[in-house]
Amino acid sequence: MLDFQPMAGLWLRTISIGVLLLPACALKLSDKNEPLENGGVTGPAADCSTLQIVPKGAPGSGAAAPKLVGRFDMTDPKNPVFDWPGTYIEARFQGSDVVVHLETFSPGVQKGTKPDDPNAGKPFDAKPVVFAASIDGGDPIFFTVEPTLLDYQVKTGLDPSQPHEIHIHRESEAVQGPVRFKGISIGGGQLLPPTERPRRIEIIGDSITCGYGDRGGNATCPFDIPDTDPRADGQKVPVSESNYLAYASLAARKLDADAVTLCFSGKGVYLNYTEAGATESSAKAATTLDPNDPILLDRRTTITRDSDENNRLAYYKRLYAQGTQDASHAPSVLPWDFTKDPEYQVVVINIGTNDFARDNNQDSVPDAEINRTTFHDLYKQFVTDTVRKNRPNAHIFLALPPMVTDKFPLDNTRSDFRGILQAIASELNAAGDTKVYFIELVEMGTRYGLGCDYHPNLEVHRIMSDQLAGAIRTKTCW
Repeated sequence: MLDFQPMAGLWLRTISIGVLLLPACALKLSDKNEPLENGGVTGPAADCSTLQIVPKGAPGSGAAAPKLVGRFDMTDPKNPVFDWPGTYIEARFQGSDVVVHLETFSPGVQKGTKPDDPNAGKPFDAKPVVFAASIDGGDPIFFTVEPTLLDYQVKTGLDPSQPHEIHIHRESEAVQGPVRFKGISIGGGQLLPPTERPRRIEIIGDSITCGYGDRGGNATCPFDIPDTDPRADGQKVPVSESNYLAYASLAARKLDADAVTLCFSGKGVYLNYTEAGATESSAKAATTLDPNDPILLDRRTTITRDSDENNRLAYYKRLYAQGTQDASHAPSVLPWDFTKDPEYQVVVINIGTNDFARDNNQDSVPDAEINRTTFHDLYKQFVTDTVRKNRPNAHIFLALPPMVTDKFPLDNTRSDFRGILQAIASELNAAGDTKVYFIELVEMGTRYGLGCDYHPNLEVHRIMSDQLAGAIRTKTCW
């Protein structure tokens, strides 16, 4: 096997999505708002004549090995494991063919929901995981990693006399389970040292950042494959979600930066969209979900806050987004070692939609229980006590999400949300942290079309990527 170069590092049983808007809500979406240039980012632009600009990427001079970007479990360095969407592997090579070796497997063993449960002690089902591969920056090639397969031929017929680069990008979210990277095989050639990119961006988000439903053709398309086209194994595959084509990944490529994405659908700052297995309408689910299932264990854990239940770490602090099990099958959440990270010049935070859209009883009406003062205080605390602590020199962008309007989820949501983020940025600037900014991502409306479940489609993600890339350039001159 090859050596690797690490950079850095249900769904209720259907899926607990970031924000599931109802068809009636389409009438509440504005089609009047034009996207602000550079997202109307606050703060002065950098003086590029005096700024030491971080250079673009270039072929490295180190070992001829794949480069890993994201949070990988390197317990076995030759078989690194990961589950965060947006995690990717890159390699430069010369050769005519390229085969990627990936393995999806069970995240752990079931405890059972009742005495003498016949499923107790059996592994949870391994699930299909969607990936996108790009050769030399070309259009993505989508493929599904199956529990029964290991080898995936991505490309043949390449010119072996020229260097090529492959980018292998995890599209599916962590609920699809962990994947083990087992290497790359090059036909008729060899690996080369990978491209090293000194520019680095971290993106923290929910379903919007994950790219939920962005490849869908309309607001009512299914997130996964249609029920009318079932797989033989009964699994559903989230083929409408592409993190590779989502706004943050697009912006990073425009800026020639490596990007680490930390996103999870349905999660918020202090309120999740719903609490799987712990809601009134989910009483049945609470009795059928395995008590050892990480989905159930994480019902109250958010992106930013630890859960008092089971000592579950906030998602941002984790090595694995979904959690794993140790040898005794006890549920565990392994912490991410922030000392392993290289320096990030930029952090983008795009969370909070689920706090406002929360529908814990699943009656299709937002709960309207958000405390705006609590939201402000906990969001600000996350910026100061967690993000700034671990990213001391980064430019931090607080993004107003595209899905909220002044009619949905609640009256004045967009105005209130905007005011909260602007206030946090202003307060931190006044306290001496001048590298925190507010940015307003386009209110997606209906004029650009909609993705599955009323999420942003590819056009909205393209617009947001232009806004984000422009905002970052004003501060970094990239």
